[in-house]
Amino acid sequence: MVLIPTVWFLVGVAHIQSATYAAVGAADQATKMYTYSDAAPAVRAQRSEASVHAALADFGISPEHGTVRRYCSADCEEVGSLVRYEIEIRVPVPLLPEIGGWEHALVSVSASSTGVQGE
Repeated sequence: MVLIPTVWFLVGVAHIQSATYAAVGAADQATKMYTYSDAAPAVRAQRSEASVHAALADFGISPEHGTVRRYCSADCEEVGSLVRYEIEIRVPVPLLPEIGGWEHALVSVSASSTGVQGE
């Protein structure tokens, strides 16, 4: 009787841990892709977005469960400005399908990374 809730709890904890690792990796890679590149701003933003999607896919997380935000201390293109990426991931309740428009969430996890533009 106790085995099923215990397994469900462990699956939920594993999903939370996976989402946390994915958020940290995605934020770090997005910041690096934006600040270390010499490409045009639109290309850097696309590469950062692609790196977030790749990091989420590595952990088996659907892109629609994640939110990406970029903030800059000044102009994002100015050398020395701080570029910050924040990733938030909504972790769904394990083994419970989303019915209709109802989106359930066990928890939301987030991570951020800040880099200096042009260094």
